[in-house]
Amino acid sequence: MADTTKARPLPSYKAGMSVRVTGFDGGKCCRSRLLSMGIIPGTIVNVISNNGRMNIRVRSSQFALGCEMAKKILAIPVCDCDKCSAF
Repeated sequence: MADTTKARPLPSYKAGMSVRVTGFDGGKCCRSRLLSMGIIPGTIVNVISNNGRMNIRVRSSQFALGCEMAKKILAIPVCDCDKCSAF
């Protein structure tokens, strides 16, 4: 079973997974941009697709993030099921 306690960058998760944002690995400008989109620590993010750019759903909004921006979002899986722990 995978270690779900260690936060990893958002692009390391597959499409269909739900993850909880734990923090950011970017500077002030990046953090401000993500916060303005409602991506704050503790928020559940659903990964819709991960093919170069990340399509994600945050609450009732859907966003497309570039690879570099997505790498700055740190998250952990929401559950321990086989689907979510099979990275």
